[in-house]
Amino acid sequence: MSMNSIISRALTGVMALAAFAPLHAAPVASCDRACLTGVMESYINAIPTHDRTGQPLAAGVKETVNGRASSAQSDYFWKLVDGITYRQIVADPATGQVAMLGVATEAGGRGAYWLRLAVKNRQITEIEQIIGDRPAGGVPGLAAPNPYFEQVLPEKSRSTREQLIAIADSYFEGLQRHDGAGVQSAPGCRRYENGNQTSLNPLGNTWACNVMSDYTYMDKIKERRFPIVDVERGIVVGAMVIEVSKPKANAAITGVAAGGSQSVLPLFSRPHDTLIQEIFKIADGKIQEINVIRQDMPYQWGSGW
Repeated sequence: MSMNSIISRALTGVMALAAFAPLHAAPVASCDRACLTGVMESYINAIPTHDRTGQPLAAGVKETVNGRASSAQSDYFWKLVDGITYRQIVADPATGQVAMLGVATEAGGRGAYWLRLAVKNRQITEIEQIIGDRPAGGVPGLAAPNPYFEQVLPEKSRSTREQLIAIADSYFEGLQRHDGAGVQSAPGCRRYENGNQTSLNPLGNTWACNVMSDYTYMDKIKERRFPIVDVERGIVVGAMVIEVSKPKANAAITGVAAGGSQSVLPLFSRPHDTLIQEIFKIADGKIQEINVIRQDMPYQWGSGW
């Protein structure tokens, strides 16, 4: 066989393999920040349509609603909600995760809504949600996203990924120890919980972010996770569960039931768990601002993760 024939057959084989390669190629795995944000935007924009069949859900996707695995509860939520009017989106291509702190509306009512998606091969593999009640005029403090969380930090103000997680965890550790001495927060740090300012608020809760003396009723800061870190923006998403066995307040509220009115204890006045998702903004090695979604659940409920 001539050399030309050998080369010709080799080229034919290579071309044949190339023709079949796309049929067997692995799915594109990479999903950068824009890609992750696009997946999130597509998902939340579909919620008011009450139809998520077009979303890229992976087979066996893990899904929780308020700490319990439940695709049925999520489907029910999709049937009810008519809008997502506020959204603060954060993403981490290194972990393939994206989250949103937002507001869900239903027939004019407004409630806090947290959504975290894990994306692999451009398919959604995890859906974690905290869904609050949606009363009329609810969560008035969540009106517009805070542009500070989107701000890219100058190089000199950034910390490494590992440093950012340690700084955020210093806050969780301060809650656990009821001691803020080790909390790495700036003097002007502000914290917002479901839209309400809960630190340095001249109308109440005037204490700083590292003052922990009011939180001695918290027994454990458990199930800590840091699924999203954005070094350029100084963002960390920290998730945890607060376990409370002896609430500080026993405030009763009066409700109307069959047979007349009666006093009942709200959940936060009983032993309970509080599901927490916090977006930390960290610059110059200090926590500058914290935006929190929280939801009280029965005692030793857990996060489901």
